[in-house]
Amino acid sequence: MTGTAPRPAPLRHIAAADLPVLVAGNELLSSGRGAAGLDGLTLCVSALLERHGPVPLVPLDALPPDARCAAVGAVGGFAPLIELPLTGDEFAGAVRMLEDRTGAPLDAVVALNSAGPNALVPIAAAAALGLPLVDCDGMGRILPLIHQTTYALAGLPVTPLAGMSAAGDTVLLETSSARADLLLRGVVDASGGLMTCAMYPATAARLRPAAIRGATSRIMRMGELLTAPSRHSAVLAGLARTTGARLLASGRVEALDLPTPPAGARQYPSVPTSIVVCDPASDGPVVRLEAQNEILLALIDGAVAAAVPDVVCLLDRQKLRPVGIEGVAVGDHVDVLVVPAAPMWHTAAGLALAGPRAFGFPVRHPNEEGSR
Repeated sequence: MTGTAPRPAPLRHIAAADLPVLVAGNELLSSGRGAAGLDGLTLCVSALLERHGPVPLVPLDALPPDARCAAVGAVGGFAPLIELPLTGDEFAGAVRMLEDRTGAPLDAVVALNSAGPNALVPIAAAAALGLPLVDCDGMGRILPLIHQTTYALAGLPVTPLAGMSAAGDTVLLETSSARADLLLRGVVDASGGLMTCAMYPATAARLRPAAIRGATSRIMRMGELLTAPSRHSAVLAGLARTTGARLLASGRVEALDLPTPPAGARQYPSVPTSIVVCDPASDGPVVRLEAQNEILLALIDGAVAAAVPDVVCLLDRQKLRPVGIEGVAVGDHVDVLVVPAAPMWHTAAGLALAGPRAFGFPVRHPNEEGSR
């Protein structure tokens, strides 16, 4: 791919017409994060795809080993998109800055995380740059910190990192992976609350042991399930086949609380929330969900039943669509689903980086040795 090598044949192309399906699928992996500002971002990405044409989606293993890649994602809160929409220049601008720093052009764009709004950002970058998008990511869900990735788990440095805001502010960051998020957040806050960033520059050979394969094609399959006319049982069966999702419980939302965040979680940009789900007409279990922007912990009758890095999410039983934390209300009839994380996240190192204790919850993950 670098030089005169031909590009691999794409798995498929992502066009503007595919965005509704893609948005529906990635909302489920947002783990309750919600979709603030997503409509405006979708319009922006749609315009880029209409202008530049569909983006090829290529498998990671089809890339030549020396193909140069970088992860692209937006960092910050997505609510600012409502007041300061993206112009479309940020996506290519951040990548060009990173290319100038590394001294080599990219051959392909990689997703930081194919979930929520960040499922769209790398597509926008690929469209603006005329590059393929690699069918992989580094989270398989939403996580709050840019070093909470399988890329970092595999030893890839997050920097050099280049960022650009909708107002045209730019930053080039070089530091350790552990410090990158802390330093970047200050710049993001000062520039309006959101920046598009290009990071984790690496060859395809270095990405292969680090990335979660099939991330974008997976959310598109999920979106097809959630947007096609179907019965509730068929949707659950399809999600089980596609993602390994399992039904943890069903019931009505009985209570919403705003507790004090755990002491160890103060490094995270969080909005703490608790959600209680149960069926008052039966003696079924009481499910309590603990969230800090994303749902991080599910307890059934007080015992840990599921936890980050697995995806805990809510599905509206009537609409058969994911429900974000900002949209859930007392009385909603929901399914509580658990989508298992990639195996790399279930290692000791993965749980140390993104398991419940990393967020200040003094509990073990259900799959962790000694948790029972």
